[in-house]
Amino acid sequence: MSAMSGRLAGVSITGSSSPVLRDGLIELRPYTRADEEFFVALFQDPEVVRYVGDGLETEAADRELFHRVFTRVYPTNKFAVWAVVAGGLLIGHAELKPSPRDDIEGWELVYAIQRSHWRRGYGRAVAALVTRYGFDTLRLRAVFATVDTENTPSLALLESLGFVRIEETVDGGRRTGILVAHASDRLRPRAPMLEQET
Repeated sequence: MSAMSGRLAGVSITGSSSPVLRDGLIELRPYTRADEEFFVALFQDPEVVRYVGDGLETEAADRELFHRVFTRVYPTNKFAVWAVVAGGLLIGHAELKPSPRDDIEGWELVYAIQRSHWRRGYGRAVAALVTRYGFDTLRLRAVFATVDTENTPSLALLESLGFVRIEETVDGGRRTGILVAHASDRLRPRAPMLEQET
């Protein structure tokens, strides 16, 4: 992965936008092309994507999305996109990207965990580690998440980390909550970043 220095939405980034991050439970690392089948299977699980973006897409669309990570995101260090690894196994996906909206401060946290690994603390670990990276490394003032209001486990998880619901919107009959965490509030409990590689 190439190094770079640049400006993304007012944030200076030097080096890779998707460094390897580790805590005691998980590792976040850039995808490799060998991860394609995992990525497609993750996003083809209707339960995993029930509350993600527009929901289930075609397999071809998910493959195209995976390829765009290598053709548009990583080469330009556009934003952070990671594979989530636990115990040497791929178990999920994470992103930290600039807000598409001018009226929301901060960058957006996105994550999805393989269904067989739900309810084991991995989602919490991912959310805490990515948010800590946003605050401590990128020096973001805020990180936010967009969560379907029916996704009560994710809402509770983020609120337990100190995210606060600031808005609810309705789009196409789907009710979405926007939650934000501010660097000045810090996450609770503190999520250690044991190692960061660039």
